[in-house]
Amino acid sequence: MPFDPNLPANNSPMNSPEMRSQLTGLKALIDAIPAGPPGPQGPQGPEGPMGDAGTPGPQGEQGTPGEVTLADLNAAIESAITSGTANNVNSVSPVAASSGDSTVQAVINKLNELITALHR
Repeated sequence: MPFDPNLPANNSPMNSPEMRSQLTGLKALIDAIPAGPPGPQGPQGPEGPMGDAGTPGPQGEQGTPGEVTLADLNAAIESAITSGTANNVNSVSPVAASSGDSTVQAVINKLNELITALHR
């Protein structure tokens, strides 16, 4: 039954089916109103409580050093030279790798010898 603004009549006894019908009719009218455009975004709410940190996972074993190439050594030398030369020599560690190639191993050995001498 559609909404009737004349019901219930003034001073009439309450009638449940009539009231239910009126409320249902009003709801149908309200639902038929098209929604307007969305409003602006509201402000950011407060941050929620923080939970306890979980336990750290186990650390795996350290892997074996990889093969060092001459290009890797050149890049390491270039990086050490361009990052302040003598100003931060003590932060340069010896190369912790070895190579099956005797020429590359000789370069690694000389580089480590140079790094050690510069630390003095």
